[in-house]
Amino acid sequence: MMRRVSLLFWLLVATLGFTACVRTTEQPVSTPPTQPTATLAPLSPAFLPTSTLPVPTPRAQPERMGTFFFYWYHCPERACDASELTAIPPGWLTPLPDDPDPRDGLAYSSINYDWFEGELRDLVDVGFDLILPVSWGDHPHPWFRQDRLDLLVQANGILEKPLPIGMFLDTTAQQAMYNDFVADGYRFGPTIPRMPLSDARSGYFFYDLHIKGFFERIPREMWATEQGRPIIVTYTALCCDELYRAGELWRAVKEAFRADFGVEPWLILEETWFTPEALAPGEGLQPLELVADGRYHWGTALHGPQTATLRNFSVTSVGPGFDNRSIVGITDPRLQPREAPPGGGPPSNGAFFRASLAAVPPATDLLLIETWNEWPESTGIARASHQGVDGQPLPDDFYMDLLRRWRRGG
Repeated sequence: MMRRVSLLFWLLVATLGFTACVRTTEQPVSTPPTQPTATLAPLSPAFLPTSTLPVPTPRAQPERMGTFFFYWYHCPERACDASELTAIPPGWLTPLPDDPDPRDGLAYSSINYDWFEGELRDLVDVGFDLILPVSWGDHPHPWFRQDRLDLLVQANGILEKPLPIGMFLDTTAQQAMYNDFVADGYRFGPTIPRMPLSDARSGYFFYDLHIKGFFERIPREMWATEQGRPIIVTYTALCCDELYRAGELWRAVKEAFRADFGVEPWLILEETWFTPEALAPGEGLQPLELVADGRYHWGTALHGPQTATLRNFSVTSVGPGFDNRSIVGITDPRLQPREAPPGGGPPSNGAFFRASLAAVPPATDLLLIETWNEWPESTGIARASHQGVDGQPLPDDFYMDLLRRWRRGG
């Protein structure tokens, strides 16, 4: 019954203008009028203040630092092929060291409370200001559903100062959910049909089946916020077609969120959402830049650091390197060695990460580390058994310590 009510809501949105404004091939595309830039006359000496205010000291570090936290793991029982990894985290193959309750036989797993607690304590120790659990909503795997967040919240609640939690909306889930809904099965990928945003139900798959359930499970006092608004960071736009409707989609999602929670989310969209048609969608449609609150680049663990600014809100993303060559069935193997700095140079342990951090603008409002623990693509910085350039093992917290010392100005 609830699913039927929610679908009716999005169909009502369509009736009120979500689909009524669909661009036809005959309709000319127009860009929003450009507002004239105001010009202020310089103040004459007579109007200058007689007292001098202190000049703010420029920031030496980003305002806040967050990271993408993956909880889709269920090791060692399921999907834990160590041959696909370049570094093995503790608990991947055997019970976690010092796990006080190993009777469940699970170690690196989202159904293991002690795993969550250990990861959170490490995150706090490194100096993170917030985390972004990578959510797929209610995935078919029972260890990667919305209710797994309950253990995260429970573990977070015992910390002296709980870590603020935002949402990383992995939009791959929208492609999979949509295909499952139209009876093609829970499928996703570059050769799988994408969800057309002209379908009035698209908002249902983003909000009702995903975003709403996530924030219902995170207590408000644990929400990571910007200007009092809960933070949502999205994955790429590869899930969807007809991106000229992206502004309409996200406007409707924000309005639905406000209706349920009394506040709009702070929406940070990945750069691929900002296509020319999304920025200039045509008369009567919302330009995406007027709906989003921030933008950022995914893929910096492979391509190097990137910064994006929207309305004076700057987001920088960096990562330690990338290697997906060992993943079974990968069709696009890529490598960015951790020991090779961006742009070249002599190899050294952690060189790519060091150089990426050194390139972070101090005026950055939010620094995103890509990632805390995405192990198959080798972008994690959490505890793991990395090798150094001399072939000898590095301390399992090598990358954690590198970031910790950088964050503290060391």
